[in-house]
Amino acid sequence: MENNTFKSVTFGGFDKQDVIRYIEQTAKEAAEVRETLEKENEDLRGRVERLNTRLTAASSRAEALEAERQTLKEQLEREIAARQALEPAKPEAERLSEEVEKLRPDAEAYAQFRERIGAIECEARKRAADLEEATIARLEGIIAAFREQYGTLASSFDATAAHVTGELRKVEVNLAQLPRAMDQAGAELEKLSETLKKAKESK
Repeated sequence: MENNTFKSVTFGGFDKQDVIRYIEQTAKEAAEVRETLEKENEDLRGRVERLNTRLTAASSRAEALEAERQTLKEQLEREIAARQALEPAKPEAERLSEEVEKLRPDAEAYAQFRERIGAIECEARKRAADLEEATIARLEGIIAAFREQYGTLASSFDATAAHVTGELRKVEVNLAQLPRAMDQAGAELEKLSETLKKAKESK
């Protein structure tokens, strides 16, 4: 537009048609520039809205992850407390097992001794042996059941602790990565805001 030249006329200065064409061309180009800037402005607004949506979603995700981490932490603490509660009973079970083993030779010797007694004491010996065997069987059953229960709880605790630890690590990794993603989104949003500001100032 700056290189446009107007034809001179004898009277009145420049040629009217040249001036009109120049004005129309200038108005057309200005309209095109304005349309382009408005389109760019609309695109930038759309990108800003999408980034705001992403930031909102990221914040919600961070809150959810933090709540999940807290829940898993509490679950792990409960499992640890349950295992610690079982620990005092373990020595007692081992003590009972040792006592049973110590009593076994005496019970067997007693049963053999009673067998030497005559027919008069046969019934009493049999009852005593049955009582001894029932007592030993009962003690062995109690110890076996306790060992089984302890093993089951210990295995369950180990599996749960491993799972909870793994989930906590995942949550911590996600939480560690989330600030960087939010910072990047914030930086991009700031850059878009600057671009939008410059676009408005250039109008």
